Amino acid sequence: MTPRTDDAAPPTLRQRRRDRTRQEIAVAVLDVIAVGGDSAATIDRVVAASGVARGTVYAHFPGGRDELLRAAYAELGARVVERTRAAVDDAGSWTERIAAHAAPLFALAADTHLGHFYNVSGPAIVHGGPERGIGSGASAGMICETLEAAREAGAVPADTDAHVVAALLVGALREAAIGVASGALDPDRAAAAFAALVSGIARAAESRD
Repeated sequence: MTPRTDDAAPPTLRQRRRDRTRQEIAVAVLDVIAVGGDSAATIDRVVAASGVARGTVYAHFPGGRDELLRAAYAELGARVVERTRAAVDDAGSWTERIAAHAAPLFALAADTHLGHFYNVSGPAIVHGGPERGIGSGASAGMICETLEAAREAGAVPADTDAHVVAALLVGALREAAIGVASGALDPDRAAAAFAALVSGIARAAESRD
């Protein structure tokens, strides 16, 4: 049988080792940031935290500190997505599934250093790069799927634009997370307010029936 050419070849052992080393270094960057903020994430501190040689760090991240911070931001975004998916999977109704996006994001935002990095300083560093929007993009997709399922079930009006509503809700989450990270908003109150916002959508849908 002729192998399909559109299937990507599995990563080689060397590629897997390379990816694992890159991730370990990115995690070390986050460990440094968690203690002293992103300003503390110097090459020397990352080398010490990761336990790898300076040359190895530069071999994997030739762009130096900026590239390290982008990789750390992507790693943190992946963590947010994983926690959000778990929270959504544990939720029940469609409103609860959407409201579940708030708690993981706001819990991170409340972290003194990592929350500021993910919501305030980090976006400026990764501006325009593929790392930006990892978490919000995943949330938008999940919320859109939830809304589309609710629309098909008749829980929201048939003319509901799931993509637009999802984008608006993610924007609200992002702005609230910035407020939590800056200390202007309490994470629990912000999560409760977001849940109320989602409930308002449900009530508006019911009033149209």
